[in-house]
Amino acid sequence: MFRKIRSLIGYHYFRKELEKAGRDRKITNLRDAKKIGILYNLDDVPDYDVVSEFVTQLQHDRKEVKALGYVKNKNLVSRFLPKLSYDFFSTRDMNWFYRPAKEKVMDFIQKDFDLLIDLDMKDSLPLKYISGLSMSLCRIGRYSEDSTSCYDLMLDVNPSTPVNEFIRQITHYLTIINNDGKAA
Repeated sequence: MFRKIRSLIGYHYFRKELEKAGRDRKITNLRDAKKIGILYNLDDVPDYDVVSEFVTQLQHDRKEVKALGYVKNKNLVSRFLPKLSYDFFSTRDMNWFYRPAKEKVMDFIQKDFDLLIDLDMKDSLPLKYISGLSMSLCRIGRYSEDSTSCYDLMLDVNPSTPVNEFIRQITHYLTIINNDGKAA
């Protein structure tokens, strides 16, 4: 009950910040994107491995990639050491209303990515907050009715879809979009 109240208040503040936020928008395909940000929930090692493989694939294609993982379990953070392209944050890095408050998260929000890909399948407020306020030119994520103001492109997939399948679908659609923002 207490968490639900905190979450409702957090969503209220998030929507207020979202109304004030302004940014340039440009639908970008995967081929033309130079800087890519990736957001994901880090619940277990297999998810990390899938995201890591995706980051490696993008870097192999000469993309500058920064991945930010949200770890709910504070003890799990120590299992994943930050690397050059990876950062992590946990519940202790947020304020009382689930708003991320650490410098590394705020830097990620301010970074001018060509593409921001949110791989969150659980509609977590901290990741939605980062996506919604990101200065990225094009933000991609999973469709949910209350996320329409957070993303420029949304894919309607079941929340139980594995992350690797969601990545495959995102890659497919970002590959067929022309650089003028239209599907081929």
